[in-house]
Amino acid sequence: MALLEEIKFDEAKDELLLTGDLIGRGPFPVETMKAVMSMKNTVSVLGNHDLNFLAVAEGIVTPRPKDNLQVILDSPLCADIVKYFINSPLLFIHKTKLLCVAHAGIYPLWELTFAKKAAKETCKVIRDDLRRKILLANMYCDEPNIYNENLSGLKLWRFTLNSFTRMRLMYRTGALDFKNNAISPELVKNDGLYPWFDLGNPMQRKKKQYTLVFGHWAALGAKCQRPFVKALDTGCVWGDRLSCWCFDTDKTYRIKSLGYTEPKVQVSKV
Repeated sequence: MALLEEIKFDEAKDELLLTGDLIGRGPFPVETMKAVMSMKNTVSVLGNHDLNFLAVAEGIVTPRPKDNLQVILDSPLCADIVKYFINSPLLFIHKTKLLCVAHAGIYPLWELTFAKKAAKETCKVIRDDLRRKILLANMYCDEPNIYNENLSGLKLWRFTLNSFTRMRLMYRTGALDFKNNAISPELVKNDGLYPWFDLGNPMQRKKKQYTLVFGHWAALGAKCQRPFVKALDTGCVWGDRLSCWCFDTDKTYRIKSLGYTEPKVQVSKV
């Protein structure tokens, strides 16, 4: 809430777009969700931790202590929080501004129109009680790690989830790398790996160029020099800062974290 006070957010006239992972590491997940769900003109895209919570809520996986999810499961707000995530998008495209939001990014070999279609179809699966359970039970997998037009069903849904919520590094072939999941690009630049945003521009639609905002990659430190791409994860959960960006003014705001989890050691796994 301190950052919202810093930017003087007015829910009566402003829009707040969140890059996902609302829960999964922070100390006050129930309070966070209660605040987010109560705010007008606020949308969050799904992150990988949000999807993991849905799997936990379905009884598919056991909650890990470090994710701090048991307090949500024990809360009277649990059903409302589950419903909120079930109805959250994987990709948000603004109706009037050339702006889109995804937790990890957009697969760079896709165009925005196709990305919108893939996200919409997978979200339909998440909103269907039976297919959601099938997808959540089978989403903990790195394959397929490259898109081809023959993908369908569960394999396509899983690739779509991984692209929108887990993607960071990839090869020039279009294959996603999930081994180096908490690392800066400089440490693997000699291994043939690149940040996804260096290998394409999937933010074009109907000859219009959109700006994409994403989070997910704390080790990147929001260091992205690509035009029309805004990285916002500045490692708040690891003790660094929480960031936001104003589309209308192109101004970035940051505040220092008040609590954190010990960061992982960065080691290349290639």
